Amino acid sequence: MVASRRLDLQIDRLFWRAGFGPSAADRRRARRDGLHATRERLLRGHGGLRGTPPRIDGAPLYPYDRWGHDVLWWLDRMVRTTAPLAERMAFNLHDHFATSNDKVGDARLMIAQYKVLRRYSLGNFKRLAHAIGRDHAMHWWLDVLGSNRHEPNENFARELMELFTLGVGHYTERDIREAARAFTGFDYDWDRRRYFWNAGNHDNGVKTIFGHRGRFRPDDVIELCLRHPAHAPYLTTKLWSYFVPTPPSAATRRRLVRAYRGSGYELRPVLRLILTSRQFNAHLDEPDMVKPPAVYAAGMLRAIHPRIDSDAWTWLLGNMGQQPFYPPNVAGWPANEDWLTTLSGKARVDAAAHLLGLRGVAFADARVKRDEKPAAAYAWAVKAANRPWISPHTAASLRGTAAAIRPAGDWDDHAAAERRRVLRLLLLAGPDGQVC
Repeated sequence: MVASRRLDLQIDRLFWRAGFGPSAADRRRARRDGLHATRERLLRGHGGLRGTPPRIDGAPLYPYDRWGHDVLWWLDRMVRTTAPLAERMAFNLHDHFATSNDKVGDARLMIAQYKVLRRYSLGNFKRLAHAIGRDHAMHWWLDVLGSNRHEPNENFARELMELFTLGVGHYTERDIREAARAFTGFDYDWDRRRYFWNAGNHDNGVKTIFGHRGRFRPDDVIELCLRHPAHAPYLTTKLWSYFVPTPPSAATRRRLVRAYRGSGYELRPVLRLILTSRQFNAHLDEPDMVKPPAVYAAGMLRAIHPRIDSDAWTWLLGNMGQQPFYPPNVAGWPANEDWLTTLSGKARVDAAAHLLGLRGVAFADARVKRDEKPAAAYAWAVKAANRPWISPHTAASLRGTAAAIRPAGDWDDHAAAERRRVLRLLLLAGPDGQVC
């Protein structure tokens, strides 16, 4: 592979898997700065939002109290972020600590949880785990509020071990019951509308968890989970899965664990190892990771129309199966090939078609010369779709499609423009557009 071609593919791989796809400006800067400097810039996570703030029907978003605007609020951050890895990791951690507003029923609490995830997205997992243990949205989601010494609720204790820190098989049912006792005492005053620690409801008795005995409280249980030998291998392998679709080798897993433990639970050293690994840049000519729907939509917007000015994105993301703040269950969303179904494929086509019909993206027939050559139409479509990865087979098929769309006669002013539209839609919504 020619070196310049390989660099372009590595840049695209980095921005798609460690962000939400590259804009043309992202590519230009990355080529100028080089791959190493670009990767380190993403790992630093500095930046904010650029471009036009979202407006729906001429008004700003109301994410706390208007249906669907919470989803648009986060999609906007994906589209306009200048710190894509930090934002992508916040979304990955949202999947890891999956909490749904379907049950929480309070967008303010969900956005507050987002801010916790974003604050620690490239930082310290230990601090994040403790913050999640005190998070009000999580408390509603997994029934921590009101859990008391007489009837301790086991939901949070179970998911803390099974999904958040250890994985299946590294704890006993007794560990869960004892941990649930430690998580009693969080409460909510409905009259005063405030959260508080109810010492009278907390079980202050001696508990035995993982063979350790003590009068454990919530933070103590989280510490026990983080110090458990199974935690570091479980979490680092989970992090790996967000960036590489195949499991890490035993040697790679050991390096990830050493980086995580040696840094005191820091995420950034682990992410650096993942992003510089041979496996991360494998199969550049045949991408093998399916873009999650939110990443797919945000990537198209970043490349073509980097602003949110349509509330249709809420239901379009819903049809594709992934609305931020609404994971389907505590295990989070599907991954990789599980995203590709007949219904979700149709929904992705609908999303791309909606984007291409927006003001500023759509164009009138008269803008295209009636006698434009098929090769010129194909070249325009590739550029207008932000030069996505295209397999040789797809390129040949699209050139054939371009040649097959011909004016019906000298009077036909529609065919040339429609050829451009069809080609751009196929580049965005076809099979190649779904992988990175």
